[in-house]
Amino acid sequence: MKCSISECKQKALETISISFRETRNLCREHYELFKNKDKKHVPKFTKASKF
Repeated sequence: MKCSISECKQKALETISISFRETRNLCREHYELFKNKDKKHVPKFTKASKF
């Protein structure tokens, strides 16, 4: 079984439920992206130079 993402040709590892009726088969890479979709990422700010 292949990953449900059209550009991806990898083997699917996990079947997830997107909505009430829709499920997707995802490879490891796309499953990790889906799993971390709600994670908040803190931006890193650096001080600009004085020039």
